[in-house]
Amino acid sequence: MTELLPLKYIKIWSLCQPFFKQGRPGDKKHAEEIIDFILNYKGELRLDKDILIPVAMMHDIGHAAILSEHFTYITGFDRLINGKLVHMLAGAKIAKGILEKAKYNKNKIKEIVEIISMHDMDQLQDTDIKKVYDTKNKKIFHDFDSLDRYNEKRIDNFLKKSKGIKKEKHIKIFGMLEDYLSLYFYSSIKKIAATRLEKLKIKYT
Repeated sequence: MTELLPLKYIKIWSLCQPFFKQGRPGDKKHAEEIIDFILNYKGELRLDKDILIPVAMMHDIGHAAILSEHFTYITGFDRLINGKLVHMLAGAKIAKGILEKAKYNKNKIKEIVEIISMHDMDQLQDTDIKKVYDTKNKKIFHDFDSLDRYNEKRIDNFLKKSKGIKKEKHIKIFGMLEDYLSLYFYSSIKKIAATRLEKLKIKYT
């Protein structure tokens, strides 16, 4: 993927690598998939790549700051919520440092960091997504990032972790994915997710 990146993003990507090694397995691949989607996008939306590509690179980088011992405190019902909040806020701080070190456009840094600081808010309870995702770039990145839910690896991970008989597991996961479709801001991206969902249903049921 690096060979396809415009030169102005290479330094940022290089500075991300140590954090990917410290973070969760799969975060680098997820970032690469969104970057590729942005670079190859031919749809109707006009993309601000100078914002969206750095966000794609660094949006989950905050997981590098969550150590295994932190889960002594990030537990119980609030474990997912706390983990989401920590990785967004830590990621925003890490991203700001990377962008400044890379001497990125100062006028772009603030918006990139802000998006990273709130990009997973739709997964927290009682979030009014229309108020939280209040700019075009926030909405576009939300939709691009959410496409990752509709892939075989995510389905396999869910099925391994969840309890119950096989049929009940499938009903639960596909019900959740159907519900997630209502969170998309752009019908064209929602259509991509819906198409992926139908293919997953055929494969798994």
